[in-house]
Amino acid sequence: MTTLNNYYNFSKTPFSRSIPAVDLFPSHGHQEIQGRLAFALSDRFPALITGDIGTGKSTALRAFVHSLDHTLHPLVYLANPRLNTATLYSQILLALHVEPAHAFTRLLPQLRDTLQNLARKNRYPLLVIDEAHLLPSELFDQLRFLLNHDFDANSLLTLVLVGQPDLAAKLRFAPYQALNQRIAVRFSLPPLDLEETAAYVKHHLLVAAFDNQQLFSDSFVASLHHHAKGVPRLINNICRAALLLGATENKQILDETDLKRVLLDLNGHLD
Repeated sequence: MTTLNNYYNFSKTPFSRSIPAVDLFPSHGHQEIQGRLAFALSDRFPALITGDIGTGKSTALRAFVHSLDHTLHPLVYLANPRLNTATLYSQILLALHVEPAHAFTRLLPQLRDTLQNLARKNRYPLLVIDEAHLLPSELFDQLRFLLNHDFDANSLLTLVLVGQPDLAAKLRFAPYQALNQRIAVRFSLPPLDLEETAAYVKHHLLVAAFDNQQLFSDSFVASLHHHAKGVPRLINNICRAALLLGATENKQILDETDLKRVLLDLNGHLD
């Protein structure tokens, strides 16, 4: 059986999650995140990045992190926020190549000592907590403790919280005001508009070295945007399924009719 890449002469599979950071599509929202996070990092301001599921928050973070000098900004990336206080401190220390103390009471002092030692070398870590809307309530205060250094002096690290929109709403409640008031940089990542959806699809095909005639018709792209609502993850899923259909049925161009078949296979309905 002819593989998808062989059928379309792709150099690599398009619409893949494993796309290299340098090849990520630079949407307006992603560029805005890059700029705001660069500003946050310059003065070590806490930042909050929110967006609906699948809009590309983690992808934007990946592009930003790829651009950094990690000798100056060591990365601490926590993908699983379901932590307790001891685990939070221990994982940060391990990411900074420090063996955590066994005694819980030593962990916070040890972490602060580690951050101060790095600061003396002009090294300031970037702490990214993904899926931060799932953080246990008690950890928000622990993060505030980490940001407190010397009264109103800048923090010794840059904290970036990434999560779904309800994270911003949660931080407005009274128990989290102390942390919320410290967050100086905020951005809510929107979905792609129609023009960006078309550019996104074209970009992924170019990255896959597809330079033949138009593979997706204009009607396909317009309907794709309508059904995926500009959400990159959904666009990827639909386009991969459409390409599989095309390779299976020897189609050189995919139109709105093909999209409807794909949606029925994926969802069982068109809406």
